[in-house]
Amino acid sequence: MEVQKKISSSNTPDFFSEEMILTKKSLNENKLKFTYQKQLISDLDFKHKEWSKSIDRKF
Repeated sequence: MEVQKKISSSNTPDFFSEEMILTKKSLNENKLKFTYQKQLISDLDFKHKEWSKSIDRKF
């Protein structure tokens, strides 16, 4: 009983939320979207660096 009281009275935030439910499918979809966006940003960064090199050569 003492252990249970200590756990329930601790000031740590809850791991879950009563108001929000996420399915495994939605988590996987969000992860895929994030991965895709990260790749697009990485590609854009690479293209920008290449473009800036070509601009530097012209001037």
